[in-house]
Amino acid sequence: MHESLVFDSKKVPCTCTRTLWSIVSGCLLMIFACVYSAIHPNLPSPRDSPIRILGRRFGIMVTGLIFPELIVGWAMRQLLCARHITRQFKKHFNYAWTQTHSFFVLMGGFMLYLLREGHIDVPVLTAKQIKDKSKGNLISKGLAILQVAWFVLQLISRVIFHLEITQLEVGTLAFAVFTFIIYAVWWNKPLDVQCPHP
Repeated sequence: MHESLVFDSKKVPCTCTRTLWSIVSGCLLMIFACVYSAIHPNLPSPRDSPIRILGRRFGIMVTGLIFPELIVGWAMRQLLCARHITRQFKKHFNYAWTQTHSFFVLMGGFMLYLLREGHIDVPVLTAKQIKDKSKGNLISKGLAILQVAWFVLQLISRVIFHLEITQLEVGTLAFAVFTFIIYAVWWNKPLDVQCPHP
């Protein structure tokens, strides 16, 4: 056997012997976790049935699997709009308005079309109350990011020890990168809010 192919078991981690099932199942679970946890859908219509809501979520997930860059573009567009709404609101109204408020407007949390004409009052809802409606918090988002980071570290360790990386793992790494970007952009957007603020 060629000398460079002989590994010292004390220097090489045990990840050098993997089965096809462990590679495929690990990558598919990571891709699903990335796509499912990163997507922050808008509020459903009150007339939508649970099946329609689930179907819409499934459609967004399929889009995220096939075209993850579209989800990143959607998130970036919402971030730019949220920043614009936040600037406009702080300019015209004396109220503690945050980016979380603006994301809540964009996702259908409350409508402010009649606010400038003075037909409605400023919604009395703090950022903390909006985040309380969210199904995602610092711990759940942090755990998802840690899971993705763990996968990335495993790949880095394989590169350091000159071990093979499959194309499926490289593709999964791309989903991990997109997930980091989406989480960074949507960090202040509430997750899975079902009911708007009256």
